[in-house]
Amino acid sequence: MKRSHGPHSKHSRNLRSKGRVPITHLLRVFEPGQVIRIDVNPSELRGRPSTLRFNHKHGVVLRKQGKGYEVKINDGDKPKIVFITNAHMVKA
Repeated sequence: MKRSHGPHSKHSRNLRSKGRVPITHLLRVFEPGQVIRIDVNPSELRGRPSTLRFNHKHGVVLRKQGKGYEVKINDGDKPKIVFITNAHMVKA
């Protein structure tokens, strides 16, 4: 059977080399109105935005939704809303 070449196909084999997310990254709390920077962590697959488009962009936290946050980002001249977990966000 031919192996899959989907977007997550190589992640299961490479997780050991990337390491795990520290517990302090998962316990960070962000307040509405706080400015953050998106820093995609390759070892955490859940709640990550598009790496090519949104990585290292600054945004404003709008609110908490479930386990993640609703973040407003300006992509060029258009404001966009992205849902991200706190493993992929850093205080700016």
